Amino acid sequence: MKVYTLLVCLLLSGCGSLAVDRMFSDNLLNTAPKNDAEVLYPDWRRASQLSSRDVSPTAVETTVTKTAERQPLHADEPQSLLDFLASYRIDYELQAGEHSMVKLNRPILFQTGKAQLSADSIRWISALGRFLAQDQTIDIVVEGHTDNTGSERFNDGLSMRRAEAVKQVLLAQKIAQEVVYIRGYGAHLPSCSNGTAQGRACNRRATLRLIVPQYLDQ
Repeated sequence: MKVYTLLVCLLLSGCGSLAVDRMFSDNLLNTAPKNDAEVLYPDWRRASQLSSRDVSPTAVETTVTKTAERQPLHADEPQSLLDFLASYRIDYELQAGEHSMVKLNRPILFQTGKAQLSADSIRWISALGRFLAQDQTIDIVVEGHTDNTGSERFNDGLSMRRAEAVKQVLLAQKIAQEVVYIRGYGAHLPSCSNGTAQGRACNRRATLRLIVPQYLDQ
């Protein structure tokens, strides 16, 4: 009830990039699904109850967008998460909170009606998985999305299959299953307009968020 009430307040106030982002920064692990038997949308209510009206272009104050840049590493220092992202030119956003959240700004794109990953996506997701397998304290949230082609029921399932496809690539790199969470939003949270072919291609995506137990600069 507490989580639901907070979500309603956020939606009514119109703050943040999405209420989803704000709730992530508060405490992801209280709301993320623990297994595949839990609800399709573990975000306190079905994603269909969120619409484009809930999206505000105003950035959350605690979010900082970073452009990945290569940083020199000493030979005796382990590679940090941010160093890894820089080495693959993956831009990201940092959102501080009880758990630091790293939202990767490299969407994983799909063909219409498909959940198959491209060779390029498999390559960099696998590299990320190998890196994260070295630190099982980092939780991974995979969010699947679709364009508005097809029925709501079909898109709901397709978004979950897309998230699951990414999850399987990560698990193949020896990441523990219990630190990977998947979410499916169907067509309910578009990143671009569905009015053009280019916009629909932008919306056929999966995205990754990494939840780190302490602030990354420490």
